[in-house]
Amino acid sequence: MSHPSDARVDIVHPLIRDHLEALAGERDPLLQALEERAEERGFPLIGRHPGQVVELLARSVGAKRVFELGSGFGYSAFFFARAGCEVVCTEHDQHELDDHDRIWAGHPWKARVRYLMGDALAHFEADAGPYDVVLIDINKVGYPRAWELAMERVRSGGLVLADNVLWGGKVAHAATDPSTEALQAYMRRAGEDARAHTVVLPVGDGLAVSLRL
Repeated sequence: MSHPSDARVDIVHPLIRDHLEALAGERDPLLQALEERAEERGFPLIGRHPGQVVELLARSVGAKRVFELGSGFGYSAFFFARAGCEVVCTEHDQHELDDHDRIWAGHPWKARVRYLMGDALAHFEADAGPYDVVLIDINKVGYPRAWELAMERVRSGGLVLADNVLWGGKVAHAATDPSTEALQAYMRRAGEDARAHTVVLPVGDGLAVSLRL
């Protein structure tokens, strides 16, 4: 969900991004409430169009179980829940869970979302799976480890999704910070791993999509 403050480029031109998000039509009241809260807080979201993409991907593999590494107050979980998935969310900040409980209160899809508080990688390591989809959206230095764990917990035919892999264009240059270096390492591992087929979609800040073979 984060975006580098010193990004080199906008991956998707703002005019195109706004156009794509407008194509969604009328917004669900829950989605609108989540977006309004994000705007109030200045909280970075995966975005409505990328959210639609992950929902489509989840539906395309018949996903029922999703594990999110990094969930905030449940924006990306909305799209998985709308696809009919049970979503395990991870978050280390109590105020994110408080926002989730308040905004999602009374919504029928809330029962599809379960939060684990604490370190996302530790929770994932303790969970043997299997899952249909894993979404990686944590501190970028944790991405390479998340890849290794995901490969052991996603079923054949399932998906590993990773947000922010283009990192405002910084990954196209020599790394000068740990986050960029970790994202470059993630993409090397994903691209070379014979257990998966990986492509990067230029939506949002770059979404890596890996099909577990």
